Amino acid sequence: MRKIVLAAALALAACVGPTTTLRTVDTRPALAIAGAPSGTVLFVDGAAVGDPGSYDGQPNILRVEPGTHLVELRDHRGAVVFSQRVFVESELKTVKVH
Repeated sequence: MRKIVLAAALALAACVGPTTTLRTVDTRPALAIAGAPSGTVLFVDGAAVGDPGSYDGQPNILRVEPGTHLVELRDHRGAVVFSQRVFVESELKTVKVH
């Protein structure tokens, strides 16, 4: 009896149905920040995003909605050290800090 129950349990465990994996690709445009000074914070449209070095395009990028965006770098006091309006439409736009 025990062998029958074990065999039935193994048979049920082996009857796993097919699985499907769904992956979506984020097709929004992206920003990469090149040459940002260390110790600055990246702001996009007034919202703090984080360390600009995290979005250097190697490999990390920042996905944004299509359109015009205000990209700013601020120091630890909140003073703007770099500001540029960029238009992104459908691909990667690299903002070069100079």
